[in-house]
Amino acid sequence: MALTLPALPGEFRDGWKIIVGCSIGIATGVALLYLSFSIFVVPLTRDLQVSRGDLGVVQALIITAAFGSPLIGWLTDMFGVRRVYVAAALSVAAAHMAAALFASNLVHMGLTIAFVGLVGAGTGSVVLSRPINAHFKERRGTALGLMAVGISVLAIMAPPLINWVLENWGWRAAFAGMALVSVCVGIPMVLWLVPDGGRAGSGVGAKKDEPGNWRFLRTRDFWLLTMALIMMSLATAGAGSQLVPMVMDGGLNAATGALALSFFSAGTFIGRLGGGWLLDKIDPRLAAFLLTLLPALGFVILLTTAGMTWAIMLAVLIIGIQQGAEIDIFAYFVGRRFELAHYSAIYGMMVGLGWIGNVGGLVGMGKSHDWFGSYAPGQMVAIGCLAISSILLLMVSLPKADKAPQA
Repeated sequence: MALTLPALPGEFRDGWKIIVGCSIGIATGVALLYLSFSIFVVPLTRDLQVSRGDLGVVQALIITAAFGSPLIGWLTDMFGVRRVYVAAALSVAAAHMAAALFASNLVHMGLTIAFVGLVGAGTGSVVLSRPINAHFKERRGTALGLMAVGISVLAIMAPPLINWVLENWGWRAAFAGMALVSVCVGIPMVLWLVPDGGRAGSGVGAKKDEPGNWRFLRTRDFWLLTMALIMMSLATAGAGSQLVPMVMDGGLNAATGALALSFFSAGTFIGRLGGGWLLDKIDPRLAAFLLTLLPALGFVILLTTAGMTWAIMLAVLIIGIQQGAEIDIFAYFVGRRFELAHYSAIYGMMVGLGWIGNVGGLVGMGKSHDWFGSYAPGQMVAIGCLAISSILLLMVSLPKADKAPQA
């Protein structure tokens, strides 16, 4: 007797393919390098004869994403999801292969990272959240959360596989392997399962929806969302990068610090699924308020429970939940508030400006320890930033679900 799966409800009946394609597309793009770069640090320092600090500076060149994201977003609105994704994935794969074949010094690796940052947004949520927003209306938050789960699955599966390749054939083979995964898995799945997501310039209303109109920059809600993202990034980017030493400063050992990373990853998984579900179930502004204020409680726990393993693990889990929900929140708000024709340009500009917060957080949390001998001042600043961010999200004007979004 053949096994048959029950029919999926509503929008998921056809939309599950889009979720799967977008999730795999994100997981096999530039995220492969983002999430696994630390694995390459030791062999690169040895083979290129550089210090770990030098490689840290090189890794910071990923800041080129701040310039690439708005451009990638505009191109997506103009030419469609599949064309931009394929071009970006091929470009990222070419950069990986160039590093595998030719990189012999720090400058070569720096050029690779900078180029990947510039074009890598084309394989991320700036592009692939667009077809989700185009298809899903009633269950948009849940669908965005399911899409983002691909990143969590990647964070679990990819590092051991990449490390296995590296140990057996070296870091050059690992870079080549990442290129092959993008070309042989990511591109075919996106082309097979993902539509263009309401590309501007086609169909009814094409003239009205022509991309290149930047009037959203004059809207109050765009700047409320952008400032909320910057404040959120200031608070949490540094905490993520300094998580293990932060936990160890709380009186725990290195092994427990490593365990904290697992709790953090579990939190991001919960945040991606649970955050998207909550956006669908209650007022999205209230959901975003709660999800943004939640990690503030995590920082309060870190400040007040030194040496208490269970409390610190709970704090890390809570902070991870917010990190996981971030894509859900901002992709949802942009899709709900603005016209689809300009979705990727708006989201891309927002992500680009959000890098101000990421850089500030990455630098600021480390400097907190350098200047004061403690992460506590940085954690207190993070609490304030999250409070501001949560209030800004409450102030965003969202149209009713049955009304057309505004320009």
